[in-house]
Amino acid sequence: MAYRFTLAAVLKLRESIEERDLHLLELTQHEIAHKLRLLEITQEQEQAEIATRERELSAGTYAALVDVVEAVQRRLRERQREMEKSLAELQLRRQKQLATYESSRRDRQVLSELRDRQREEYDARAARHEQRVADDMFLARHRNR
Repeated sequence: MAYRFTLAAVLKLRESIEERDLHLLELTQHEIAHKLRLLEITQEQEQAEIATRERELSAGTYAALVDVVEAVQRRLRERQREMEKSLAELQLRRQKQLATYESSRRDRQVLSELRDRQREEYDARAARHEQRVADDMFLARHRNR
């Protein structure tokens, strides 16, 4: 009789949950990386606008043009604050998702270890049974002589 793990369906479900949680964690990680890149681009744009304003001021440009540059800078700073807030929310979500994944991983691991232990016990019992049968056959042959 072949080994059959009685909780195989539960183990399969836990493996599926673990995979889903890992996938969600990876998605969140990608979102964070994307937000960080956007934040970096915004900071570079702000630095470029500051340099533009400084050039315009030193060249004696019209005040209206300087006002436009300053308005662009304000919008970039506002966008940067929004991204930083969004990034903080994403990082919090990542922490929660990591905790969820670790929990589902532990749940799956418990069942995997149980399956492995039961399989080892089954194999040991099967080996003992085979040895007993071989011993009985040996004894039976030698008794008849």
